[in-house]
Amino acid sequence: MPMSEEKLKNYVNSSGFPLQIRIEHLVNSTTSSHGWKVLYKEHSWRNADTQNSGFIDLVLVDEHGTSIMVIECKRVQNSSWIFLLPSERQASRKHVRAWVSRLDNQEAKFFDWTDVTADPRTPESQFCIIPGQDHKSRPMLERVGAELIEATEALAQEDYHLNSQSGFIRIYMNVIITTAQLYLCRLDPNAISIETGILDDAQFQTIPFLRFRKSLSTKSVDQLNLGEKERSNLIKAKENTVFIVNSGQFQEFLESIEIDDSPFRHLR
Repeated sequence: MPMSEEKLKNYVNSSGFPLQIRIEHLVNSTTSSHGWKVLYKEHSWRNADTQNSGFIDLVLVDEHGTSIMVIECKRVQNSSWIFLLPSERQASRKHVRAWVSRLDNQEAKFFDWTDVTADPRTPESQFCIIPGQDHKSRPMLERVGAELIEATEALAQEDYHLNSQSGFIRIYMNVIITTAQLYLCRLDPNAISIETGILDDAQFQTIPFLRFRKSLSTKSVDQLNLGEKERSNLIKAKENTVFIVNSGQFQEFLESIEIDDSPFRHLR
């Protein structure tokens, strides 16, 4: 007996592909307003360091060919992601940890994660609460973020072998687009009971996008290729930034994102 169209549609909607297709269409149909376009979709990757592999949902490139977004689309139903902000110093951050490739005739002048400055300023959080998530398993956002980091590294490695021109520069950003409503929870650590661990008071607001930054790299110390000085700051070496963007606000994000690549253009 053939399936009804309604049931077939439900199967389609239970996947994440419709959101990915819609985001691709949005980017390409509004390129004139922001300069970004789709470079790859469903792009296969294999990380030479970890030997892990997978598929990148979307890879976007800006009009100059120097900025890259590596995108994972996460469709969720009736969900809210709550990000904690225990310090007002994190309320407006301009730095983002991104991968930078600066090549001259396939010689790497710079080829690693580093901090760059990027507009727009957004809140930056280390803590995300997703209602209904199994607390015994690895948090979903951290797991997806870690895989996205590996995919970005793999893409940069691939580009290294494909590009030999003088002065090649690319900056790769990690982006998760989600249908979840994003909330910022501003809190005072002094308002948390030391006896119960319960928060007595907080302020909540919806936000269109933010920086999620924490130790997402799963590489060992040896795989990180750290110098003696860098080993003393292992936590920072393993940190990465993932932009979290509400899907309904993604066009606004595209129109406002701007990365300063000038410090890397003069590397010799």
